[in-house]
Amino acid sequence: MKRLLIITFFLIFVLQLSAQKFIGGVVGGMNITQIEGDQVFGYKKAGLNLGGMVMLPLDRKQRFFITTELLYTQKGAYQSNFKGSVESFPYDDTLLIDPSFDEIKSIYYKIRLDYVEVPVVIHYEDKLTGFAVGVGASWSRLVNYQETVFGHRLYTDLNSGRYKRNDWSFIIDVKIPVYKALKLNFRYQYSLVPMGAERTFYSGNNVAPFTRVPYNNVLTFRVLYTFNDKYYLNNSKTKSGERNGPKWVRESAPKK
Repeated sequence: MKRLLIITFFLIFVLQLSAQKFIGGVVGGMNITQIEGDQVFGYKKAGLNLGGMVMLPLDRKQRFFITTELLYTQKGAYQSNFKGSVESFPYDDTLLIDPSFDEIKSIYYKIRLDYVEVPVVIHYEDKLTGFAVGVGASWSRLVNYQETVFGHRLYTDLNSGRYKRNDWSFIIDVKIPVYKALKLNFRYQYSLVPMGAERTFYSGNNVAPFTRVPYNNVLTFRVLYTFNDKYYLNNSKTKSGERNGPKWVRESAPKK
């Protein structure tokens, strides 16, 4: 408890000292996801990715930034109904089917995982183009999920152990400037450790049962906008007459 208080007071102190340097913003977009280890393949599940962000320059020339976000994000997997044998995608989940849930014939398999997520990413921004690339990690807390197999809802809950409440992931992140403080953002994310319990699969084709563990695999496409990140038109030219750097430059960045 004492350590937690010390860390809290230290963070408040640092925030007060550096408040004028922080850049706040909002992000919004969508995830295209799959789960490695569920025997359903392809980025077929769409979900929301919404929240706020705080960005802090790490050097005076504003080439390196550390960014943290607070997000509501949806992950999971999806497979519509298909022509062929259900043995193509075997599951040992029939005992979990909730009889009170009517069958949805258009869905073979669907899982929606709702997380509250806190990513931390370090970016390098190219001063000539404004493009930024970063790497980082995130912690996600599972707050809700629904799973449907063979068109029937499964009877499970957050405390069942089927999916872990905490998910740790690594991140690769790219930002593309659009206009002033508006940017496009692409992100790839993959679980560092299994995000659920080991599953047993039965093929039904005289093949012995096998086990796999699941990992979240996520592609994210977002729009990012920063509030207190004022920009000015860059009129600096090179000797050849070309613009020296990006069209829009942060007002807080050192002038050339």
